[in-house]
Parts: sequence; structure tokens; C-alpha cells
Amino acid sequence: MDMKMTKLISFILSLTVAVFLANGFAGDLPVGAIAQIDTGQKPVNAIAYSRVANRLAVAAAENIRIYDANTYKELMVFAGHTDSVLAVAFSPDGKRLVSGGSDKTVRLWDAETGKLLSTREEHTGPINAVAFSANSEKFWSGGNTDPTIRSWFSADGGKASKSAFMPTDAFTATAFAPDGEIAARAFDAASADEFLINVWAEGGLKPKASIVFLFGFNKSGGLSAHADSVNVLTLSAGAQTLATGSTDKTIQLWNMEIEEPDKPLHVLAGHTEGITAMDFSINGKRLASGSSDKKVRLWDVVTGQHLRTLTGHIGEIGAVTFLGDKALAGIGFAEAKTLASGSSDGTVFIWDLNEIVSTD
Repeated sequence: MDMKMTKLISFILSLTVAVFLANGFAGDLPVGAIAQIDTGQKPVNAIAYSRVANRLAVAAAENIRIYDANTYKELMVFAGHTDSVLAVAFSPDGKRLVSGGSDKTVRLWDAETGKLLSTREEHTGPINAVAFSANSEKFWSGGNTDPTIRSWFSADGGKASKSAFMPTDAFTATAFAPDGEIAARAFDAASADEFLINVWAEGGLKPKASIVFLFGFNKSGGLSAHADSVNVLTLSAGAQTLATGSTDKTIQLWNMEIEEPDKPLHVLAGHTEGITAMDFSINGKRLASGSSDKKVRLWDVVTGQHLRTLTGHIGEIGAVTFLGDKALAGIGFAEAKTLASGSSDGTVFIWDLNEIVSTD
């Protein structure tokens, strides 16, 4: 083999390696991980998945990066926010994507082309949560320092209905059910030692359910409530179960079919630092959690059992997302078989749940 041919083969091999590195398949992956995405920006604050479009949306710094959900190749970058993007969601039909950020704006995008369709500036603080309706016709937005929950039309971003007003702007966490119809918000109550979580139905004038407790005590006096502020909330499909994550390093699971539950179903302990991210699987039987301890944990929601700890990130976990359409749960779609986790180090790991734990 002559020198020119040797150099050509070497060049081709180097290009091949570069492509694999760019798509996250090369290098040493953590046990259970099948791919790594390096966004090139820090931190990763949110991840959304569209089954219909077969795409991942990753909110990293002030941009949203779109990836093919099979090859993990970057397809587009949605740029427009002037500060960190904190929340993203695909519409169930895969045609729209909504984002909210620290710049206090809610932005509606054409998910297929990346075109910015609408920018709404009515919120008075950062947007921490967004969600679409199950029929993709509306979406909702809310934040921790804004007393309103706002709804919009997906076609053009126009106002869909009067905003829901909650008489405080000192929320510590905001979340929507996967279909957007239910909102949960946690905030400090009048007493410095009291904490309140309200769950609101869309269009309702009063909370659908409430959890009130003194730090460290539930209403009946038992030592089962959080010992510190709740900073992460997530609702299962159908809003049957609420998970509350706290700086006290624990997660609590609550039955939201009871108007005023006085104790959690389970207390999930194992993280060594505060909880920073959570997500339910489609059927609500599994919960993934992330923490400042740089680890992702999987839990059995029914039993409260810890199933597996996923390690590999070198920064705080900013997002965990089961790759399945929770807004379409209960109408024949299979449970998610993969999980995505994003970190302050700018990376996203894709985990094969078949290799980790059963997700039936």
C-alpha cells in the first residue's frame, strides 16, 4: 500500500471517528447509557420528546437544540431567547414547540422548520413550566415569581382564555400535568414554618386539592412531611399522583385523588443533595429523579422501592425525561423504554431502561 493510500485511509477513519463523537456514540459511556449528546452549552435545563416527530428538544443555555431521537444527530437550533431557556414542550401532534425562559418570554415555534411563530411577554418573571393540551390546540405557561397561569392558542400564540390568578408571587415550584389541564404550585404560606402546595384544575376558581404542612410535620402531626422547601414538582398522566422534591434530599409521592391528603404515599430517600429534576413514566409506575449530587435515580411509584442509580454526569442534574408521550397515555401507546438526563455540564445521556429495570 503506497503512502497516498495510507494517508487517505487514515483521513477517512479520522472523519468517521469525528462523526461518531459528534453523535455521542464514541468513548466510554456509563453503565446503562446507549448514547451521549454534547450540546456545547451549559447548563441543560429541560428536555422534551416528540414521538410523532421522533425528535428531542434540549434547552441548553439560551438556545433549544433539536436532535434526531434515533441517531442523536443535531438537526436545528432554535435561537431567540435572550436568557436561559427553562422549559420546553412539544405538542402531541409534533407540529409545535413551546419554550419559556429567564427572559420572561413564552415562545411558540414551528417544530418542523424552526420558525418562531409568536413571542409573548405578559409574564412578569421567568417561565419555569409549559405544557400542551392533549389535542394540541392550546398550551399553558407559568413561573415561580408570577402569580398567573396563562393559556394560549397553538395556531398563532394568541390568548386562549383569561389567566388564572393565584394571590402570591413567591412560588418555589410550578408544574403542569402532561395534558396541561392541571397545574401544581408550591409556595411559602403566611407562617415562616408553613408550606402549601395547591393543585388547580384548568379554569377552576379554587384549588382542586391542597397539601398543607409545617416543615417536618404533616397536618396530623406525623414526621412525614418535607423538612425544607419544595423546589421541584411533577404530576403523573391524569394527575393522579404528585411528586414533590425538596432541598431536604427527599421525594414524596401524594395521592391527588384525595382533596386534602394528610400524608404522602411514600417518602423516597437516597439522594445525598437536594432534588433538582423529576419525571413520571407514561403509566405512572416509575419515577426518575435528578439531584445536585449528579446522580439519577429510578423508583417504583407503587411500592416506593429504589430500583437503580445512574451515574456518569459530572454536574448537577437539570432535567430527566422519559422518552414517551405522557399526554397520550391510556390510549394504546407503549411505555417508554429510554430515559434522557441532562446536566449542568452540558451533556445529555440516553439510558436504555431495558438494560436497567423493567418498565411494564
